[in-house]
Amino acid sequence: MQQMSHLVLCLLAFSASVLAAPFGPGSGLLPSGNLRTVDNGGPYDLTALNTQAAHVKAAIAARGEVTDKDIIDFLTNVECVEGRFDTYGTQGKDFTNDLLMGGPTSKGFAKANLSPRTRTLLEEVALSEQGHALFTRQAGSTIPCPYVDYDAGFNGILAAAYGLAPGETIEKLFGKKWDPYVNDATFTISMLTLEELGATGNKGLASIMTNPILQDGLSGLACTATAFAAIERSILFDLRDEIVPPTNETVAQVFARISAYRDSMDGPQFDDQGLLNTDARMIAVPESFVNNIPTDVRGLSFARTPQMNLNILMLGAQNGKGGFFPKGIQGKINTPVGFDKLAEATEDWTGKTEAEQMSVKQLGEIPPPITQEGPSSVPGMKSLTQDFSGPQEDETYLTRGYETPSKGYFRSSVDQALDTLRQALYKNPFYKAPEEVVKEL
Repeated sequence: MQQMSHLVLCLLAFSASVLAAPFGPGSGLLPSGNLRTVDNGGPYDLTALNTQAAHVKAAIAARGEVTDKDIIDFLTNVECVEGRFDTYGTQGKDFTNDLLMGGPTSKGFAKANLSPRTRTLLEEVALSEQGHALFTRQAGSTIPCPYVDYDAGFNGILAAAYGLAPGETIEKLFGKKWDPYVNDATFTISMLTLEELGATGNKGLASIMTNPILQDGLSGLACTATAFAAIERSILFDLRDEIVPPTNETVAQVFARISAYRDSMDGPQFDDQGLLNTDARMIAVPESFVNNIPTDVRGLSFARTPQMNLNILMLGAQNGKGGFFPKGIQGKINTPVGFDKLAEATEDWTGKTEAEQMSVKQLGEIPPPITQEGPSSVPGMKSLTQDFSGPQEDETYLTRGYETPSKGYFRSSVDQALDTLRQALYKNPFYKAPEEVVKEL
């Protein structure tokens, strides 16, 4: 019962109203239902929650005739796009074959030129994105990772963000195309461009998934993707006044353009924000205007449907071939058609009478979580490009980072000093090379 309570709380946090039969006390189904579901304390007045109502209306319209398996297959496509870019950029390697499942070699991979601190932070994100792809595999998706053209995708988005015509790149304005791998700023901007599609898209998918176990997994994806995006926004906030090559604009200005592009491609609603926010209809921090976690005024994250995200990634190609996906993607959800469609009301879904859910009895015994006495390995742990040399967790503080591991990047006093000085250096007219600063330290 405690496990079910935790599930319900998480789902409520994500406005995840499942498209299933109404829950009745004693029916043996987990307490998830469609939008007509009320408990014994209802009905409730939710008219002020306009953002959440719009999310759910869009989810109902997007659901159509797709199954949970179709949703997982769609998720495979987008997790491959994010995870492979992050992994190659931070580690210089692709997914393992366990995750690729025969997927073709993609275009536009390189290892990014990152500072040690940024690489460390983003490598954790990359490994977690591999974990997201692992989730789709363990949930039953067998389609291969798609062919992705990162060069065309990022340059297409940047061109549109700068108001250029389809087929043009920012080389027309600045003499060079967009290269995600130049430095901390270019790579983190590129990473965040995709990351927030994952964060909002995973939340949107949780609203149309019917199986409670898969829904719990999707809620977890949305939680972690939002955390990843906050890390990336924090990095960029520190670099916000740095000029981004090849443009003549700052990090904050370039990302403001990308945010506006994404917002323009997913329908009429306002659901995207820059690194700074001065709009009091959302959360607006006095003086700094820092915006590491874009939300509505309630502090709640935004959601997108699969079609909305595909319209952004495919640069508006309604035939499903464009942008990052010049050859299209596999699965039933494969075009942006309907990206701007909302259901007429939150009560008009005409789905099956009975939900495709497992009853508590069908679930049977649930395996315990990982414990000190648990298995020496867990399914899928070796499918990721991670380190296996460290001790396993136990119930003491000694294996939780209290003692410095023998491997990995840990910030020395020089590293910390450089971090402190980095922001001043690029503003200082008497700029000194990092090597000179190190000598002075």
